Amino acid sequence: MKAKFAISCVSCGDKIQPGKEISKNKDENWVHKPVEDSEGLP
Repeated sequence: MKAKFAISCVSCGDKIQPGKEISKNKDENWVHKPVEDSEGLP
């Protein structure tokens, strides 16, 4: 899904600009794709 508004990633704190790919993490919070994809890696 693409962000419709400027928000902050709750996982890392980086800003997410409209049009960037986002998804919900396991806690149902919006995060940008690289953070969501890398969760659980050593």
